Amino acid sequence: MNKNLNMDPETLQARIQYLEENRRLIQNALEMALSLGDFQENINKGYGPENILKEAEKKISYLIPFEAAAFYFVDQDQSDFILSFCEPSEKKQFIENQVGYMIDKGFFSWAIRERRGVTISSHDHSKQLMLHVIATYSRIRGMFIGVLPDKKNILPDKSMTVLSIILLNTANALESLEFSQLLRNQNSILEKKIEERTKALANSEKQLQQVMKLQAIGTLAGGIAHDFNNILFPIVGYTELTMDDVPKDSQARQNLKEILKATNRAKELVQQILTFSRQSSQERKPLKVQYLIKEVFKLLRATIPSSIEIECDIDDTCGPIKGDPTQIHQVIMNLCTNAYHAMQETGGKLEVSLKEIHISYEQSIERVGMKVGKHIELQVKDSGHGMEPQVMERIFEPYYTTKAQGKGTGLGLSVIHGIVKSHVGDITVSSLPGQGATFKVYLPIIDELEVKIETDEPAIAINGKERILLIDDEEQIIDIEQQILERLGYHVTPKTDSQEALEEFAAQPDRFDLVITDMTMPKMTGDQLARRMMDIKPQIPVILCTGFNETISEEKALAMGIDKFVMKPIVKDELASTIRTVLDNRPDHPN
Repeated sequence: MNKNLNMDPETLQARIQYLEENRRLIQNALEMALSLGDFQENINKGYGPENILKEAEKKISYLIPFEAAAFYFVDQDQSDFILSFCEPSEKKQFIENQVGYMIDKGFFSWAIRERRGVTISSHDHSKQLMLHVIATYSRIRGMFIGVLPDKKNILPDKSMTVLSIILLNTANALESLEFSQLLRNQNSILEKKIEERTKALANSEKQLQQVMKLQAIGTLAGGIAHDFNNILFPIVGYTELTMDDVPKDSQARQNLKEILKATNRAKELVQQILTFSRQSSQERKPLKVQYLIKEVFKLLRATIPSSIEIECDIDDTCGPIKGDPTQIHQVIMNLCTNAYHAMQETGGKLEVSLKEIHISYEQSIERVGMKVGKHIELQVKDSGHGMEPQVMERIFEPYYTTKAQGKGTGLGLSVIHGIVKSHVGDITVSSLPGQGATFKVYLPIIDELEVKIETDEPAIAINGKERILLIDDEEQIIDIEQQILERLGYHVTPKTDSQEALEEFAAQPDRFDLVITDMTMPKMTGDQLARRMMDIKPQIPVILCTGFNETISEEKALAMGIDKFVMKPIVKDELASTIRTVLDNRPDHPN
């Protein structure tokens, strides 16, 4: 204390000035430290990197009066430093020139290793520059460059320490900003996925409702088809019997031929209804759709006018599907014909493509009834008049058509829908008014192509003398079938009551060589009757006839031991051929 009092006035004044400057520096540093939390607050306000750098520059200039200050960011993709902020802006060119020089000389690397401020002379030695890395403990974010004033070339250690704190806080703020943006982006992505999934579920629910609606219509259509077949059967049968009784060159026979043609058209219409309801019998075998498309286009090119351009993109390497060739041909022809009709008046472009795709689990959820795995995608696109949304919603309903009266039955697309669904596939449509329509059909690809060698079957005799038990609850059908069979030489025992038929068979099973029974009957259905009879006489051949029934199919009938499953109405030649095939293939039949 006494030593200080003995100082000369100049020394004492210098000491007082030093202590005053040190006090101001500490006060500024404390104020700076108290304001460091502003960075996080700025992030929460949605500030970007430029805002953070501006805040950092304000704090640094409050502490150290740099002539110019610049911030460089690290570009991770280019592995380079990019100038992001410079204050004042007129010093930008000077700093950019110096940075190139300092990088080449390795001064940037030095500052990174030091993790604190280093002072470098400018290229022409006219200025002193401060370099300080902007880095967290795990990652380098950039570099701060400060140009020192001419009269102050050395910074106190305390100023360097506070500068390091500010730049560390800047790096942390930039990292927090990056994580915050990443989190916001992830939230946006999650929200988008939730929205997409919600739409997918809503679409699936809509598809399911449409499927249930079509199934209900299909069940109703199948029931109508059953009754219609029972009506057609006597018409066909009596017509054929009468044709045999009139002279071949008579007008009456010619008239009967026309009646038979009309009933055959009615029979085809019923078959379409059954196809829509997916209850018709189908011959499934491995086939390649690309060959069927080529066959269809041989027919189409002769009928489609030159005003419609046809473009095909068919992948010949697509794998085979298992299906009914006639029905798949019908699908292709119907879709292409509809596309042609949509462009008939104005012309346009018909595009057909076929390719192989993989249906994922997510896609199988979106398409009701589809399986995961390889599928073919058949696309038929036209540039016609397009459809309104309300039309697309009903496009696969039976008897719904946008064509003029007399131009169509309204069964085309509903039948196509039934065919595709029965093949465990899916069909979609997209369209806008004036922008055409695009139909896409998806069918599952089978793993191996099974090759079956088809041989010509020898001609089958139609007459016989065996004893047949004939059961049907419709008296007209019984009468028709009895007349046909007796004219062919068979001995027929007719029954319209299934219970009575069983009792008569049980009393004398060896009296009968064949049983022909209807499926839908009161008291006992045809399959139940067949089981009871086969329990009594296992080797008895059975032919099961049906117009429509949800509980039986050809596969089920054959699996339970029934010899033949036939759809009504049955024409005379088909009935005769079926009977001889069954009887002649019996193990005990004499060869």
